[in-house]
Amino acid sequence: MAFLDMLSRMLWGSGLVGLLLGLGGFCLLRNRCEALRSLFSVGRHTAEGRRSRFRACMTSLGAAMGTGNIAGVATALTLGGAGAVFWMWVAALLGMGLIYAENALGCRYRRENRTGAAAYLRYGLGSPLLAGCFAVCCVAASFGMGNMTQSHAMAQTLQAAWGVPLPVTGMAAAVLTGAVILGGAKRIGRFAAMAVPAVTVVYLLTAGAVIFRCRAQLPGALAEILHGAFGLDAVAGGCSGAAMRLAMTVGVRRGVFSNEAGLGSSGLLHGDAVSSDPAQMGALGMLEVIADTFVCCTATALALLCSKAEGADGAGLVLCAFRQSIGRAADWILPPVIAVFALCTLVGWSYCGSSALQSLTGGRYVTSYRLVFCIAVCIGTMLRLEAVWTIADIANAGMAYCNLPGIMLLYPMHNTEQTAHTDRKARKAVSPCKRSYSVTK
Repeated sequence: MAFLDMLSRMLWGSGLVGLLLGLGGFCLLRNRCEALRSLFSVGRHTAEGRRSRFRACMTSLGAAMGTGNIAGVATALTLGGAGAVFWMWVAALLGMGLIYAENALGCRYRRENRTGAAAYLRYGLGSPLLAGCFAVCCVAASFGMGNMTQSHAMAQTLQAAWGVPLPVTGMAAAVLTGAVILGGAKRIGRFAAMAVPAVTVVYLLTAGAVIFRCRAQLPGALAEILHGAFGLDAVAGGCSGAAMRLAMTVGVRRGVFSNEAGLGSSGLLHGDAVSSDPAQMGALGMLEVIADTFVCCTATALALLCSKAEGADGAGLVLCAFRQSIGRAADWILPPVIAVFALCTLVGWSYCGSSALQSLTGGRYVTSYRLVFCIAVCIGTMLRLEAVWTIADIANAGMAYCNLPGIMLLYPMHNTEQTAHTDRKARKAVSPCKRSYSVTK
């Protein structure tokens, strides 16, 4: 465990944090006009495109809006203090540029059997090695951030609220996950389209009720976020560079864990959407970051800070905060919400892992992967929280180190207004409206 902690700190050093923030800012500024225009026109599609894009968007949003919005925010506050929330906002704002770039490049270079970062690293950058390394890291990440962290948070919450034994939750979650993912991408899309909007509304209403009950503490909570972000000591009037670095590192790490900007997973999840417009696909990714971090994560953070809950960690801390404000009703609202959020992330990341494995093997072993994925869901419920989060951070960093060079080298040459007309000959045999991947079967 000590080695894993050291490796995680080394990978998530100031170099990677600075690269994520700097590259995200560059991507956001470079095509800000095109991105904003696409963002406001994202709803104007044909009926067929709207349905397909909606399902792809909900699958991607479900993969991002898992327990990272709940347990991840609580962990960020525990490790980095209130200031980590500010740096989560910064990471999300700049991450919108990275998400836009990932989806735009993924739409431009996608081919049959390869989508997202695996496609633009292979066909755009011309690096099969880097594309292969990304795919391996993505498969590993699907078992960390997309699997065991989700089932762990689900099991801990159900045990704390309802006394459900961890193995029982693990087996039930594995069966439910298998029932969805073994049906392929179409069933995953249908599940996400139904579950994600409903559970998000329920959670936001509940968190809003907590914040309203503690509204007198809201100004102090906002002040605490700003003071903690820059290492300001309100009591002594001093400034701590170490506190600021800790808040920044933890905030960016948890922000990336939540919205997945810079990892390349968003392009995988949007890979089979009915669209040939990179700008529209990038705009959908930006909407997901807004909903994920600026809405859901902020609601969780303010609920925790306003309620002053203590004595637990992860999802347990959120449950304590909700209990203090809305009483025992929290035990009947939060556990199902966390469970559905976790299931949405599980099925979304199983698709990421399947797509990455397909790019490595040409479609072989996908069913075996899904079976192993379900087994890992059960195992994750019984692991220690620290080990689970550390493994997830290492896997995230591996994806980022593989993905960011592709964005850095390809996106400066990318012109979204002309991309829909480029590579037409290469994509002619694989029209976005007619493509059929083996992972969808």
